[in-house]
This record gives sequence, C-alpha cells and structure tokens, in this order.
Amino acid sequence: MRILHLITRMDGGGSAVNTLLSAIGQQQAGNRVCLAFGPSDESEMTGSEQAQLAGRMQTFTDAGGEIVVIAALMRSPGMTDFKAYQQIKHLILRGFDVVHTHTSKAGALGRLAARKATVAVVHTPHGHIFHGYFGWLMTAAFITIERRLARYTNMLVALTRAERDDHLALGIGRTSQWRVIPSGVDVAALMENVDAWRNAHDDARAWDAISVGRLAPIKGMDRLLRAWAVLCRKKPDAKLAIVGDGEKRQELEMLCTSLGISENVHFAGWCDPLPYLAASRSFALLSHNEGMGRAVVEAFAAGLPCVAADVCGLRELVTEACGFVVDADETAAVAAALQAAFDADMLDACRKRAAAYSLPHMLDELQKLYGELKGGA
Repeated sequence: MRILHLITRMDGGGSAVNTLLSAIGQQQAGNRVCLAFGPSDESEMTGSEQAQLAGRMQTFTDAGGEIVVIAALMRSPGMTDFKAYQQIKHLILRGFDVVHTHTSKAGALGRLAARKATVAVVHTPHGHIFHGYFGWLMTAAFITIERRLARYTNMLVALTRAERDDHLALGIGRTSQWRVIPSGVDVAALMENVDAWRNAHDDARAWDAISVGRLAPIKGMDRLLRAWAVLCRKKPDAKLAIVGDGEKRQELEMLCTSLGISENVHFAGWCDPLPYLAASRSFALLSHNEGMGRAVVEAFAAGLPCVAADVCGLRELVTEACGFVVDADETAAVAAALQAAFDADMLDACRKRAAAYSLPHMLDELQKLYGELKGGA
C-alpha cells in the first residue's frame, strides 16, 4: 500500500512522534511510505531532542521510507500558504492509496490538495485548538474551516473518545466518519528500560512527582507549581522535577521564587525523561487542553499513578484505578491528590492501563482502517 503522511512540522512533540512512529511501523510492515513535512527550524529543539528525532528518521529511511520537505509549509498562516498547497498537490499527484494528514495546517492544505485526487483521505487532528489557544473569533473561524474540510475527508481519527465527541458536538464530521485510535507508545521497551534503571539504582525514588511537557501556557505548569507550594507546607522536603522547556521557563522559575519553593523544584530542560520517570513516585499533567497525553501513557508504563486535569483526553485516559482527575484550578485539591498514598495495586493498574495504548495496537488499527478505505475505493 502506498501511504503519504503529511504533518506541518517534524519535531519532538507528541503529534510528530505519533506520525513518525506510524510511518516507521508501516514501512517496516511492507508498505511504501512517504513522510512529508515543512521546515521545523522554529521548533527550537534541544540537542537531545534533535538526536532522538534524527535516530528515528534514520530508522525510517533505513527501512526504505521516503522523506520530502515541503519548503513552503510554515506553521503560521502567511504568504507561502498557496505555494505550499501547490507543492503538496504536486506530491499527491505522484499517486498514493492513502493520504493521511496530521495537525491543523497540514490537515487543511493537504485535504484541499487531495480533493480531486483518486485517493483515500484520512485526517488526525491530534487534539484540537478549540479551547485554551485563541480568542472566540479565531476559534469560531477554525471551527467553520474544520466543518468544511470534513467534507473532503474519508475518515477522521481521534486519539480519544472525548476528542471525537468534542468535534461532533461542534458539527465537525459525521459519527460514521470518526474512528478512535489512541496514539501508540512503545510501552514494552519503556517498561523494560525503567525496570533496568531501577535495578541498577536500587529502585531509588528521588522525586515525589514529575511532569513532562513544553513550558507553554497551554500546559498549565503554573497551576502545578502553586499546588506544589501548598504541598510543601506539609512536606518541606518534597521534590518535583519538570522535564521540558519553552518560552515560559523564566516566568515559572520566578514563580517558584515568589512561592518559596525554588529548592523544591528542579527544571531539567529537554532531556531523556526515563531516569526521572524511573526515580519518581507519581506524575502530574495539568494542561488546559490535551488531545490524549502521551506523557501520561509513558508514566503509566513506568508504574506511576497520575494526577491529571479534567480536560478532553486526560479525563478519559486517567481512571480511578491509576490516578486522579482533578479541577486543576482548585489548588488544594491538586495538592491533596499529589499527596495521596499509592498502593501496589495502583502501580500494577498503571502498567495494565499503558498496555491499551501500545504501538502495535495503533499500527494494527491504522492498517485495518486503510485496508477498509482502499477496499471501498
């Protein structure tokens, strides 16, 4: 099967990782896969992120996969959009069985470019931008655009049922157009690596909690820090590790200072989160909006109970058996959840929960979907 994956940019974010792992798995399974994306210079990846991305890209090309950079495909709307549309259309006309677009910008241009081509079109939004990103006018415009683009889409893929239901409630697509396929994580490898780390370090748990994500407003790290300050009043030696970086880092560090918890919070920057996951007691993610939350699945694989915000994908991902879903603006409630006692049954439940979001499961479901679309063409 000839498959084109198109995404706005290729970086260390969850949507890009999902797309690249899909392309690798499908190429290794015997398909002919092309991965296309725009220049990703503005992603400001760290050296470790770049190295991990380069390794995965090498795995893809070593398996015979093709990479195409759409030079005019930029993240922000601008004068290059029409040129990007033409470049994408030219690529699609080379002939594919499936064109699978990812994220908003590539999803819009890719689906428009594929309108008259004899190809099955699949789109994965990877969450949505209808809450927490823009003002009401811009949000309304995006909703209108997505409603119209759904007409040119054979199948829409949501990472969670909640994401699907949010789109349907806004009139984006029909129920029959939606398929729920969670983002795949290499759960087995992560479990093995975490166990190996703990065996080598006598299962040391240096961190009371860890969070992983961009230091951007949408991730709600300020809410976590305020809750951590409340927790530290009862446990003055509590330690929190934050793995990630972004434009809000300096502001968050200043918040720690004003809250008097600078000694209780470690900003690790972008690095391999595995040692932190392996050495932590729990995980927290208090995003204002989240498509699914790959970082939560990775935490589950490490056996970490999770405290998550009551938003879209997170409320579905985190069950009572493996953590707490909280109103992230209720600081006292977040602090209480982070201090909860986690027993062995909950740790086992976390790993069982992670298995439902494995990479093989995602690849099997995508291949099944593509087969159905190709058979119906």
